[in-house]
Amino acid sequence: MTPLYIHNGKKIHATDFLKALKHLGVAPGDTLFVHPDISVFGKLALQNKDTLLSGLVGVFQDSVGKTGTIAMPTFTYSFCNGVTYDKMNTRSTVGALTEFFRHQPGVERSVHPIFSVAAWGNDKARILKTRKDCFGRDTVFGTLHAMNAKIVLFGVSFQACTFLHYVEQIHAVPYRSMKTFQGTIIDGKRTYEDAYTYFVRPLDGSVENDFNRIEPYLRREDLLKETMVGNGTILLVSARDLFDAGASLLDADPYYFLQQTV
Repeated sequence: MTPLYIHNGKKIHATDFLKALKHLGVAPGDTLFVHPDISVFGKLALQNKDTLLSGLVGVFQDSVGKTGTIAMPTFTYSFCNGVTYDKMNTRSTVGALTEFFRHQPGVERSVHPIFSVAAWGNDKARILKTRKDCFGRDTVFGTLHAMNAKIVLFGVSFQACTFLHYVEQIHAVPYRSMKTFQGTIIDGKRTYEDAYTYFVRPLDGSVENDFNRIEPYLRREDLLKETMVGNGTILLVSARDLFDAGASLLDADPYYFLQQTV
């Protein structure tokens, strides 16, 4: 069996990640929304990076089986600056694994020009349904909430957890406001103009999120599952638990998710 990483002289295989996900409670039929950083688990044991990426995609697919669903962010923010979004050709800006994943057999990408996702599996059509907002209930994040998907932070911290922006919007936090972005979208042979709403922060630097603040709370409430593989940590929390925890914290302090009070 070909190792994927080496850490402290120990080889790390795909089976090690499968065991880790099972330890976290991932089971056949689950829906996973994965935020990945592949650089943290150890030294790459493969010269061909695509072989590593393929191995990791296989890990997630095997963990949920034929009845499960895998989704990853393939976000692209350039639409907000007037750049055309091409569903097929605009690259994901949130990691090499997400860009690789969207090109794999059976994987499709949503047409959302800012917060697109790529999905594979039994419920991918539900995940990929297009909405004209970024973080409202009728978006991919609302769908993940309704499905009670398992959010997997694969080597990243909660700072990367975009689902918490959904919690902010549903809670109508006072430091963000709705803005509409309009531009050009290319979806296969179709090119058209469209507009999407985005619950944005001010551009003056007065608002900076600190989503890592929720991690110790989740741990105290026994809502967070975690394990290590090599040098990297994998965290898992259910979408409903994360929403309820975030909403409760914002009830007590509407500025809870900020680095500083505005």
